[in-house]
This record gives sequence, C-alpha cells and structure tokens, in this order.
Amino acid sequence: MKPRHGLRRCGLWVLAAGLLLPQLRAADPAGIFIEAEQFTRRSPNDGSFAAPLKSESAHGGAGLTRFFLPGYVTYVFAVRTAGTYDLWVRYVSNQNQSLRYNLDGPGEGERAKATIAPLQSTGGLEGPDVWQWARVVQARLSAGAHTLTVHSAPLRLDCFWLGTGDQPPPVVKHEGRSLAVTRQHLINPIEPVTPDWLAGADDYRLPGWYDSIRVCAHTRLSWPMRPRLPETFAHAGQMLAAIGFKEIARHIRGGGEPAWWPSAVGAVEPEAQGVNLAQQLIDEAHASGCRIMVYSRHMEDEFMARQHPDWAALDARGKPIVKRGPMLCLNSPFADFMQTRLLELARMGADGLYFDEVHLAKPICYCPRCREGFEKVTGLKYPAGNDPSDPLFQKAIEYRNTIIERVFLTWRAALHRVNPECVMLIGSNTYPAMNDRHTTQRLWRVADAMKSEFNLPARTGNNRIFTTDPSLALPETDARVALGYTLNRDACDGRPPHVWAHGIPDATQMMFATAGMIAHGQIANLDNPEAGIPDPALFGPAVELGNRVAPAFAGTRPRRWAAVHFSEVARDYYLPDEAQAWKQVLYPVYGAFTTLLRAHLPVGIVTDSQLEQGRLDDYRVLFLPAPRQLTDRMRQAVEAFKRRGGLVVEQQAGWEWHRREGGMKEGSASFLAAIGAAVRLAPVQAVGGPDKMHVVPFQSPDGKRLTISLVNDFCWVQTGTAKKPASKQQAAKGSPGRKTKKSVSGEGENEGTIGPAARVAPPPCQGVQLFVRTPGRVIDVRDQVTGQSLQPVRQAGGFRLDLPAFDCLSVVVVELAR
Repeated sequence: MKPRHGLRRCGLWVLAAGLLLPQLRAADPAGIFIEAEQFTRRSPNDGSFAAPLKSESAHGGAGLTRFFLPGYVTYVFAVRTAGTYDLWVRYVSNQNQSLRYNLDGPGEGERAKATIAPLQSTGGLEGPDVWQWARVVQARLSAGAHTLTVHSAPLRLDCFWLGTGDQPPPVVKHEGRSLAVTRQHLINPIEPVTPDWLAGADDYRLPGWYDSIRVCAHTRLSWPMRPRLPETFAHAGQMLAAIGFKEIARHIRGGGEPAWWPSAVGAVEPEAQGVNLAQQLIDEAHASGCRIMVYSRHMEDEFMARQHPDWAALDARGKPIVKRGPMLCLNSPFADFMQTRLLELARMGADGLYFDEVHLAKPICYCPRCREGFEKVTGLKYPAGNDPSDPLFQKAIEYRNTIIERVFLTWRAALHRVNPECVMLIGSNTYPAMNDRHTTQRLWRVADAMKSEFNLPARTGNNRIFTTDPSLALPETDARVALGYTLNRDACDGRPPHVWAHGIPDATQMMFATAGMIAHGQIANLDNPEAGIPDPALFGPAVELGNRVAPAFAGTRPRRWAAVHFSEVARDYYLPDEAQAWKQVLYPVYGAFTTLLRAHLPVGIVTDSQLEQGRLDDYRVLFLPAPRQLTDRMRQAVEAFKRRGGLVVEQQAGWEWHRREGGMKEGSASFLAAIGAAVRLAPVQAVGGPDKMHVVPFQSPDGKRLTISLVNDFCWVQTGTAKKPASKQQAAKGSPGRKTKKSVSGEGENEGTIGPAARVAPPPCQGVQLFVRTPGRVIDVRDQVTGQSLQPVRQAGGFRLDLPAFDCLSVVVVELAR
C-alpha cells in the first residue's frame, strides 16, 4: 500500500471514514494528519451539519463547513506505541472561539462531558493564508484504538495533526497533485459523450398540455398532515383551482413510508389497503380542472430496506444512508420495484411523475453491487473513500452517473408505453450550478423535462470558490441565475423545466419571481405553505399573470442565434481543482453568456452531445470556451457549422474573464469585437432599459408566432424564509401568522445567494426599444401582459417597437404570415 500525505513512519495509524490509513515514510516530523472531512461518524448525518468544503489551501483539498449547527463528529484512530502526543487543529474563525472535544471521553452525544480548548480568531473565514494551527491538548495515549469527538462551533475545520514534534508540518497547496492525477478519469470513458441509445431522445414530444400551463402550485402535504389538515389534504386541488392554478404538484408518498394505494408490491399504509387514496387525490385534482404532478419518492423505502438489506445504499464506511428513510440503491432490483410503483401511478392517470433530489447516493454508493459493477465495467478497483483527488473516485462518479441515466431511460420507455401523456420530471440537484459532476448532459437529453430551484445556481454553497480564491471575481447574481435557467432549458433540447420557488414572503416578490421564471422559458412551481391553502392574497396576482401570458409561450421553443458551449469534458479535465475549472472553462462560459445577456441578444447553451450531433441549425454564432478540449466529433460539427456560414469565436488566452479588476469588462469588449457586424443580423435585440433587464425570444415551430419576453431584475426576491401562514382559527381571530425559523437542508434550499441582497423592487423598465428582424409579413403585434396593441415602425429587414414602461414583465407577441 502506498504511503499518503508524504509523512513518515511513526506509532500512529488512523481510522477515518472507516478506512485504515497506511504507514508513513521517513521525511517529516513523526505524526499523522486526520482529515476533518473524513470523519468516522457524524451526527446528524443528513448533510445539514459538517458538510465538506473544497479549498485549495486546505490539507487534502477540503475541510468542513456548516459546523456551527448542533452536532458532532467522531474520528477513530489507533496508536501502535504508547507515548505522549500533541493534538493540533487547523481551522478558521472570524472571532475567538472555544473548541469542545472528547478524547476517549464517555459517550459521543451532545450531553457527553467535553473538554474546552480556547481558539483565537484567525481574522476571517476566507483566503489562502487564513487557516491557522492551534494546539488542543498534550495527552498520554496507550497503544490501541482511541476516539476523538469534536462538537459544533462557529468555525471551519481543516484537519487535525497528532504527533510528537514541536509543530505540525507545513501544508502543501493541493493544486498540483489534484490536477495531475484526476485527469486519468477522462481516459476511456465508461459512456461516450453521445452513446447510440441517446438517439431515442429525439423521438419524444411533450404533450400539448405541459407547456401551455406556466404556473404550478406545489404542496408538500404529507401523510402525517392528514389528521391535522383533513380538508386541505382531501381537497387541495379544488382549493388551489379556486385561486387560478391549473396544475398542482403534490406528494403521493413523500418519503420512505408505505404506499398510499393498494400497490402490488411492497408495504401499503393500513388505511389504503381497501381505499386507493392516491387515485382519490389524482381524481380530485382532475375534477377541479387541474393537471397533477405526482411527487413520489424513488430513493427510500423502510419496508423494502428491512426485507432486502442487500439493496441498501451505503456510505464510505459501509453504513446504510438515511435521508427520508433508508436509501436504497437503484443499481439493484429496487429499480424494478420502483418501476412497478411508478407504472401504477401512471395508470391511475398521473399527468407527471416528479423525481426530486439526487436519485442515487451522492457522491457515490459503496454497496456491493456498485463496487462489483464498477470493477466489471472498468477493470479498476473501487475507490477506498471520498477523495476528490483520487482518479478512481472520479471514475466511480462517472459510473454512478451512467447508472442513473440507464434507470431513467428504462423508466421513461415503460411509462410512456403505459401513459404517453405522463411527463417524467427529473430533479437536477446541483447541475445548473455547472461545478459539480453529479449527473451529465446525457440525462437531460432523455428527461422529458428538468426540475430545478429558483436561485440554485447563485446559492452561496454552490459558489464557495469565489470566497476561497481571491483571484476570482464574484459573478453577478442575476446573470448566474439566468445562465442556470438557460442550461435547465437547453440541456433538455428547449423543453421547459419546472423551477421550484419556496418561502417567498409577499405578493410583489411572488410576481417578480414568477415573471423571471416564465420569461426564461421555465414553469414557475410555486410552493404553497400547507396550513395556509388557499392564499389568494399571496399567490393570486402571480397566478393570474402566469395564466395570462401562458398562451404566448405554448408550443414555443427558444429562438436561436448565439450559442455558448458548456463543455463538461473540458470542465472535468480541471476538476477537482474548481478554481482552474472556473478560470479555464466555466468563467468563459459565464462571461460570454453574460455579455450577450447584457447586450439583450438571443443566447442559448449547447451541451457536449448536442455539439457532437451538430445541433446548431438555427444558430449563427458559436462560442467555444475550451477549443483545445473538443472531441473529434465536436471538431467535425464545428467545421460543418463554419462551412454553412456560421461564425465561431474561440476563447483567447488574454480574455481573463475571471480577473477581479476589469476582467469581465475587457473580456466582454473583446468578445463583442470578435462577433463584429454579425450583431446587426441578430433576429431580436433590445436597447435602452436597465442593465439587468433580460430579453429572451421564443418561436413556434411553424415560425408564425414570435414571443419576446422582457423581464426586470427579479433576483432581489427573497426565498427560503417566510412567515408561517395563519391557521384558519388564527385567521378567524385576526391573529397574525408566526415567523418560522430558517430550516436547514442538506441540499442548500434555504441558503442565501451571492452578491448584495437589496431586497427592494427595482424601478420600472423605461425607454426600451425592441428591434425585430424577420422576413415574414407582420399581422399583429401586442403585449400579452396588458393586451395592448403595439405599433411597429418599419425598418430595413424588420421593424422597431417602442415599448411602454413596465414593472416586472412584458411579453411581446408577433404574429407573422409565412
């Protein structure tokens, strides 16, 4: 076994994350590092507490964040030789703190007696030199196993050093090692960028009902809520339809509990043995005039976990993973079990199946089937743990993604055979943030549509690299969100995604949020607090707006002109060094996209398989952020695009979009200069109005309807914390609703966003001129929001519109004769 960390032999071994670390070599002071993120146990273990934090300046490239929440982590290590050892901790904190720990103390829980070690402020939380060492304790340790339990504190942990020297050894920057070894995972991919089975994705067409509705009511009415909210549970469709909703998404089995209907497989809730409650809920929605997206958990099942423990998803320590119940692995017969359940719901008339979350254990599953399947497919040994710099770990992520793709491909075919009108909505997790290898572009080609969340691309957790690397400029929140929305949509070949928005506190913010999602071709999936259903004051205006503009978007797809290539192949070349991935690939994607967004020009995203397939027919400009990392098929498609007269702009070495001082300004100027006169041929462009106004055009397949959405800045909207609605009893007494505490989620749903939080509605958009270049004869031009007719001013090759001022949304509809 090869030594790790470049340390020398001594009397210490460590069990971290359930793995025996090897002996050490003879160069540095006697001792060993204990990585904070490689704990043996963690409580709670739901991802809310003590989350891994990537950092180039941390030992091993990562540390622990979210450590201020209640909880503790435990490390088990073994000492081969009795002696006196010093325990050091490497940490950051912006104020003086106390570290509570137990070294071989009684128990691990929060009530266990703890020793307190004072820690000085390191002067901040971010920056390459902010990590500091502090001695925790000097202790006499006997030979054998020992435990170290560390309790929560408002700081970040990097690692511990247990040794006999006067000081811990210096920490070497992680960058060089990670880049050199992890690129190996790109050699001989398990699945090519464009496998043969992907051709079947082109056969699918969304049912007409799906994108003719642009607002959806989301509820999380769970089984335990039935006795507390019996009327709402039974009649949610009717209540929500009363305030204008035409589509609802609701739980029909929201966790690992038994089925709410008499399923042919697995356990059934006792009350559903003779009464099909799922059918009742589906029928109630339809009777109310609503389509229904069925949220049925596809990862957990308590009964099947007991019946088949060999189906369990396991973590790196070999322990079962628990989220909303025991998590089972889809790389097992559990996938067939779930397919039976899903087909039952489709036969009941569910209009859609809503697959949330990560689908398969993240980052990877350590169950025997995943281990054996990986080794059979690759001929490689399964990784020992979650080490991002280990090429085997990166290869295992690749394998995991192929399992997710194959399962959903199988489910999709089976569902559509049973109910062709049933839409498969697949959760994207962190995909729109672009910096995580969880899922690939192949999944979105076979998804009927994607599910995402309102501010997910701009959440602080998905953008930590901008606070840990001082050379990277912080992206602008609205552009980061708009790029995520465009990727949501275009990765699925233009099919509208559902975007879930929760905790919006007032009707004005609800309007702006809804306008922003719809303008970018999304379906606004508005979370309704269950105790307050229905809430016409909060939701009514937004629902009315969505219903009013929906006909203008029905059946349309994005109007193409400029494409920005989002290359997972190039990004993965640099990961896990996220800073380099941003500098070399992701920031050029963001920079070119933002430049076109700010110029109010049509911009779309092309993924790797779309580029390999030459899906560039309607584009006239193509930006390549990493031209040296194109596959042969990509290069062939680019050359064919050039031969058809397309303009290709390649990222240049001097375009340092990421640079804090002037990087975006200089990169944008150079990029626009490279496009040159082609801008004058863009089919749509707006001038005037605020900088953060977004302009997104769509067109019907027959070319007879052009829909141009213009939306004011909507990223000032607050999500994640909201007033708890008053109960009906409180409302009758005039009692106000209570404020709820900000809930904690392992998926970051309640995190804040990057950049300043103005939380104030922007002024109206004024002085906007819209230039439309089209060969068709104009029959009618109107604003779908106001119903007002607009008078086009004829110009060479098209016309100009002088738009009236608008608060949050204008939707211009141009009817053409072709």
